[in-house]
Amino acid sequence: MIKNTIIALVATAAFAGAAAPAFADAFGDNASTEMREFTANSIVAELQQKGVNATSVEDWSGLIRAYVTLEDGSQVMQFYTPGSLEQVTL
Repeated sequence: MIKNTIIALVATAAFAGAAAPAFADAFGDNASTEMREFTANSIVAELQQKGVNATSVEDWSGLIRAYVTLEDGSQVMQFYTPGSLEQVTL
């Protein structure tokens, strides 16, 4: 049981990395609601793996806008590049 859980987690993490470059395209006019939600959840998971306490993400003018909860409990918006998820300062 634990072995299957670990395999599933590794597969999910690997897919999250593959989904990142497609993030901007997923929010296009042709993307289904389910695909947008799945892609957003994948990006949130990848940011959390990088140590960012993201709670949600969305497309914002070609960037990824993440809502991040800080250690003091406040929430801020942070921006990331699609694909590499490198933080961008505006």
